[in-house]
Amino acid sequence: MTVNLFVVSDNPVSLAGLEAIVDQDKECALVGRATDDSDDLRCLSDLAGTALHPDVVVLSEPCSSRTVSAHVRHIASAFPDEASRPHTIVVAQNDDDQMIVSALRAGVNGYLSRLGSADELLRSLKVVARGGAAFCPSVAARMSRYFSAMQGLNDSVGFPGLTSRELEILELLAGGMGNRQIARRLFLAEKTVRNYVSRIFTKLEVHDRATAVVMARDAGFGEPAGELVRNSA
Repeated sequence: MTVNLFVVSDNPVSLAGLEAIVDQDKECALVGRATDDSDDLRCLSDLAGTALHPDVVVLSEPCSSRTVSAHVRHIASAFPDEASRPHTIVVAQNDDDQMIVSALRAGVNGYLSRLGSADELLRSLKVVARGGAAFCPSVAARMSRYFSAMQGLNDSVGFPGLTSRELEILELLAGGMGNRQIARRLFLAEKTVRNYVSRIFTKLEVHDRATAVVMARDAGFGEPAGELVRNSA
């Protein structure tokens, strides 16, 4: 089965590199390309239901997190039937937290940066085409460290009145993270985090962040989250 790829990129060097790699593999075919311009992207919908229907849309070197979100929305609009909608993967050198979190929240199926080889890219594209998820080692390691740090919070006996999500946020508060950092770490809106923090204060019967942090650290919270921040910096 041939994997049909559609590439979106404003970077000619990146685009040429992707085309060269795809040409090496008989199981992949480049069926179209577009720039980041929204008008140029309209050609995507023309491929729906045809023999060139894309299986994967590659967002190569997007200029911003907003660009990624806009492209994912456009793909969803062009292919309203979720069952036939192309999967999406970001291939970029930019692997800062804001870009990664925004891409994941937008609903991409993979994020690759600092690729080690052409084979790694081709394997990842085929995984995503089958409906799987593909992340480069650096992104996967960040996710693994985070979930390892959060493991066991549901069993915490220090604050039985808190939900599992509130315990997660309290752990990060105790680790010294602000609302914006927590929002990025947990893939939440900053306003949502503020609401959670407010509920935590109410349940702990405290009126400020410092008191909540002291209580959390006295209960053993804080160290795993602090280590996570240092490791992923």
